[in-house]
Order: sequence, then C-alpha cells, then structure tokens
Amino acid sequence: MANSPVSSYSLDHVILLLDTPDFENLPEWLTKNFTVIEGGTHAGGSSRNKLVIFPDGTYIELINWITKPKEFFDWAGKDPGLIDFALTTPKSAHETFNEVTKRLESNEWDEKGAGDGGLGVRYKDPLAGGRKRKDGQDVKWHVTKPLLDNDAPNVPRPLEKFFPTGRLDTPFFCHDVTDRALRVPYAEKEISETHPSGARGILSVEVVVPEEKIDSYIKLYSSVLGVEPKVHGGYRYSPTTSVSFPLSVPNPDEKAIKALRGRIGVEIRAPRDQEDEAWVKERGVGIREIKIFAEVKGEDEVDEAPFDSEGIGASIVLVKEPVGFWQEGPR
Repeated sequence: MANSPVSSYSLDHVILLLDTPDFENLPEWLTKNFTVIEGGTHAGGSSRNKLVIFPDGTYIELINWITKPKEFFDWAGKDPGLIDFALTTPKSAHETFNEVTKRLESNEWDEKGAGDGGLGVRYKDPLAGGRKRKDGQDVKWHVTKPLLDNDAPNVPRPLEKFFPTGRLDTPFFCHDVTDRALRVPYAEKEISETHPSGARGILSVEVVVPEEKIDSYIKLYSSVLGVEPKVHGGYRYSPTTSVSFPLSVPNPDEKAIKALRGRIGVEIRAPRDQEDEAWVKERGVGIREIKIFAEVKGEDEVDEAPFDSEGIGASIVLVKEPVGFWQEGPR
C-alpha cells in the first residue's frame, strides 16, 4: 500500500456521451462555461470527440458515435450523459497493469483484506489505441480496461436492476505513448485557461453504489487506486456517508493543486435521495457526478451549483472558491 495518504495515481479524463444533435451543436451550458476544442476521429472510425482541457492536466471528453460502434463496445449501449472515467499513473501501462493486478489478487492488503471485494474485477492487458487530430498529427496511447466477472459473489444483483445498460462500475486506465501534450494540450493557455466559468480542473468523480455493497466497492477501489480511503460522515457507512480516495493530478505544477491536496479524487457513496435511486435505476451503478473547481475573485465564500438545472448538465457541478484559497493552503 502506498505510504502517502494521496495516491500517485491521477484522474485522467471523464467520458461524456452526446447524441449527434448535441455533439454538432453543443448545448448552451457547455458553450457558455467551457472552451471546447476539436478532438478527432478514433482509430476504429466509428466515434469522434471534442475536448474540454483543464490546466491541471485533466479533461472532459465529449464523445459521439458516427456509425455503429466498432470500438468501445462497453459504451455502445449507454445513453447520453456521464458514462465512464479514466485514471493515469506516472508508470507505464504495463507496469501499472502488473501492480494493480497484484493488489486485486491479494487478500493481505490490510487487516480487512482488499483484493477486488468479491466484485469479480481484473484488468485486460493494455491495448494500443489512438486517433488522428484535426491537424493531422497521430495521437497514440494504451488503454487498460476492466475485465468483469458477473458471477462473482458480491456483484449487485439482479444485474438488470443495477446494470440496466451494461456494467461500468470500475474505471479504466489511459497511458500516453506519444507525448501527453498531443492528447491533452493543457500547457496551451488559450485552450486550458480561457473557460468562462473559471474552471481549473476536475475536483472529484462521484460513484454511487448500493448501500449493502459499499464495503465491497471500498475494497475494490482501494486496490485499483492504490490508496486507503478516508471515511466522512459517520462511524459506519450509510447513505449519508462519503468515502473518498485522494489522488494526484497529471500536471502537479498547476497552482491550485497544493491547496487542494487531499481533496481531489474519487468518492464512493450509497444513494442519498430519490434522484440517486432514479439514477441507478435508469443508468446503473457507476459514475454519478463530477465536480469542477474554479477560482473566483470578489467573493469570500465557497459556492457549488450544477451547470444546468436538468439533464446532463445537472450531473456536472462547479465548485467556486475565493482566490485567496489558493494561497492559504488546505483548510
């Protein structure tokens, strides 16, 4: 287990699936709040993307199907909205695959045991992927996708209730082969630092799981992320409890990161209200919400609000904090 309370692993990007009308004419909540750049067509030819790049090195990928999917089959049955998220690490794809696999197959990670929590999760060998940018440059990477055994003892059942459009309850990994700046041009300030909302990066990814399975998912994510969880909200897990896994970021030079250390990461929780229950019923166990952090001037309080009152934008939240926060450090 990592000695540091913050994993060396980082959030890489979040997948936001759009239907063709919204992809070709982006909704106002996106255009008014973000600088969106063209991505390109994926190597398989059946999907395309646009990107929202943040200076912390993370991004939101807006993806759309051009034809019947020839790649990314695990996303093929999903409805538009948040569908998946990726991690990256300082090590290579194959090194990461080996160390994550070792943890998933171990029952001696801590005094409670870790492994995969009985959720039947391993990872497939890293697979080469890529796309051609609009400027003609080839971007190459390795993707490491979860391998899921739905017959494992702690998988939420019935499957059709908890995974109505297929199982996507575990993040994948993305490692660059070409220079990361080709895939994620976060150093280009006109791309990453011009968001009208003031967005600087992804603060957290929230994953909703059945309350009775939260112990299993905590063990799983401990193994996948390489860090112990922080429990908030009570002695025992409950619908009001949040369990977070602190992560690093791809660009540690981003000025907000030192102040946000320990707050960036993945949060696991049970449904809290009817909206959460409806989300799981319609979309299944998995990514529920992401929070984007922003610095603001002329304000002295933290403010949180979704980008839209309903629909896809309601599951993406902007967290605005005073400029002085960045200099004062963590609270």
